[in-house]
Amino acid sequence: MRLLGERHVRRGLATLGVLGAGALVSACSSSAPAALSASQILRYSRDARVVHLTLDAALTSAYSGFNFDGYGSGAMTIDVPVGWRIDVTCTNESTTFTHSCAMVTNVAPSTSGAPFAFPGSVSANPVYGLAYGVSSAFSFVASRVGTYRIACLVTAHELDGMWDWFDVTRGGTPKVRLSR
Repeated sequence: MRLLGERHVRRGLATLGVLGAGALVSACSSSAPAALSASQILRYSRDARVVHLTLDAALTSAYSGFNFDGYGSGAMTIDVPVGWRIDVTCTNESTTFTHSCAMVTNVAPSTSGAPFAFPGSVSANPVYGLAYGVSSAFSFVASRVGTYRIACLVTAHELDGMWDWFDVTRGGTPKVRLSR
């Protein structure tokens, strides 16, 4: 008899939760939620040098529900100029798991999460996560040029693909780059 590790069991439960949620959505409406567009994810004020970033954790069933705004495993990149303030609203849309949002250094994903990229760049309860429907707002200054990650720091969620890119550039305009 083969025993499954916690990650496989969790992934199986996530799939069952997604399938169950999918059946409920199918019964209640004609389509499942779609990934957010770039204009729904990011807004900015050039004069104030402020970016408003929306991160909806587990918005869709993509990536087995381990996604931000419908994107995971690096399929979304947020570009912001150095020195700008980033105002983030992180909302957990999952009815199955808790989730969090954080900007972390660009080291390999781990079960315990990487160090925060900037002071203040994390939602409330980063390791435990936010309950379904709960939002957490946080704000930080993108003070160093470099490539970082947006990650869920609930144990092993980053390993399940719940991460995307956060690039701090020397200049330019804030933008979202999406790939599939």
